[in-house]
This record gives sequence, C-alpha cells and structure tokens, in this order.
Amino acid sequence: MKTLQTVNRDPQLSRVEAELSARIKAVFGCCPELAGFSLQDRSGLPDAVGPLHPRDLLFLTELGFSTPVSAGEYDEVCNVIADTVADLVLERPEALELLRGRTFARTLH
Repeated sequence: MKTLQTVNRDPQLSRVEAELSARIKAVFGCCPELAGFSLQDRSGLPDAVGPLHPRDLLFLTELGFSTPVSAGEYDEVCNVIADTVADLVLERPEALELLRGRTFARTLH
C-alpha cells in the first residue's frame, strides 16, 4: 500500500499528487454513476514486452458503478479514465509512480 509519506518527502511529487487528485475528481464529476476503479501496473503481464504507449502502462481493474450502465456507457467511462491517466503520465511521467496499484473511490459528503 502506498503511503503519503513518500509524497510528503518530495515537493515535486506533492505537486503531481495535487494535480492527480484534481484530474481524478474531474473524472468522477463527469461520470456521476462511477463509484470507483483501480489501476494496476502492466509491466508484470506476459504480453507487456517492448516499449508501451503511456496509455498502455497501466490497466484498469475493479471498475464499479453505483447504478447499472450500458455497455456503451461502460466503454465511455473506461475511455475517460484511460485518457485522463495517459494525459497525466505524458505530461508528468513521475505520476506513474503515484498511479501504480492505486484505488480511487467516489467521496460522498
């Protein structure tokens, strides 16, 4: 399990974590039925040979919804998450370290 101690020790990672949080919050904002998801490192998979596009470095698991969604809505949410993560990793490669093995869940207030 990742702890925030690593982030707190490195101001650069703190800025990346803040940007990551804002982008994930935006994902939940545009996908109101999304309850949560996890990201796993793809490098341990047997088919992950050779250089990968940033979109392919992580894979989405444990995608959960608060209400049933259609196959099209499911695919759309997957694409939103994948695009958001890929954009962040392209802009901030150090974000990959913060994303590996993370689970994100909607916060209810």
